[in-house]
Amino acid sequence: MTGDASKPVSSTRPDVRVGVVSWNTAAELDRCLVSLPEALGSLDAEVVVVDNASGDSSAEIAERHRDVRVVRNPTNVGYARAMNTALAGTAAPVLAAVNPDTVIPPGALATLVGRLMAARPGVGLVAPRLANLDGGTQHSAYRFPSPAVSLATALPVWAQRGRLGRRLGLEAAGPSLTATDVDWTIGAIHVVLAEALGGRRPYDERWFMYGEDIELCWWLAQRGWRRRYEADVVVVHEGNVAGAKAWGGRRTERWLATTYDWYGRDRGRSAARRWATANTAACAAVAVRLAVTGHGREAVSLARLAGVHARAIARLPIPDPSVPAVPATAAGAQRPDAVPT
Repeated sequence: MTGDASKPVSSTRPDVRVGVVSWNTAAELDRCLVSLPEALGSLDAEVVVVDNASGDSSAEIAERHRDVRVVRNPTNVGYARAMNTALAGTAAPVLAAVNPDTVIPPGALATLVGRLMAARPGVGLVAPRLANLDGGTQHSAYRFPSPAVSLATALPVWAQRGRLGRRLGLEAAGPSLTATDVDWTIGAIHVVLAEALGGRRPYDERWFMYGEDIELCWWLAQRGWRRRYEADVVVVHEGNVAGAKAWGGRRTERWLATTYDWYGRDRGRSAARRWATANTAACAAVAVRLAVTGHGREAVSLARLAGVHARAIARLPIPDPSVPAVPATAAGAQRPDAVPT
């Protein structure tokens, strides 16, 4: 089914609007959409897929799924704008932003929606625990960036795994396996209370990709809405499928460009420079430690990353990486200046 996402899919008030954005992720999108009906359980749901001018069969595959509305963008408008389109024009009290590279188990979305509604009015967003394809838990919930968090990553791994690492949400401390309030979670699945948005569109469209998830969580936090990590709800997330096709090894630079831009705009340029200084120092310290312990390749990689952070000290916002090349699998089907989601 094709159409305008701003028009309600259901004639009655649905329980949830589910939005999915695709860019050359046909196989992953199909698996995701297959999992959705059982994941939603008995919920009355609207499902809208926005395809960002894919060069593969993403849109056609989405149209094969019953009760899925498909919106075809003529050009790639980026993740945030496309997801906002997918979530627009609904009377549903809950909005669920779902990445196409997720496979959601039966009842998982129904559980997340139920817990969000039961936690009103304090909780504005809930997110599940994410698992890799091999079943291992992904680290997906974090503290907001700060110089203290950055400098702590330069500590020896044994120290990061202790109480300090857990308090600062460091990856070395491991992901939480219990439900807890968090600062922010990556946007593979965000289940958001529409009331908490106060009329704003869910994701900031300043950036084509990356940064919109942390910005939304920061925005909610500034208005007193809690963000909840539901560790017993586990969703398989392949992760960065479209981003890897577009930027390859430069995904980190892309993420840093958008995140420094967010940090500088919302917390001030001086604060962003302090954060960049801490990041530079932490990367340099770890690079030296790796070099002297015989891990030369990893040391070189971190030294390069320290250089990216150092450039941010002098120039904020740092320039975005060059526009990604068209993936070979979609050659000829995508404008060379298009940006993926």
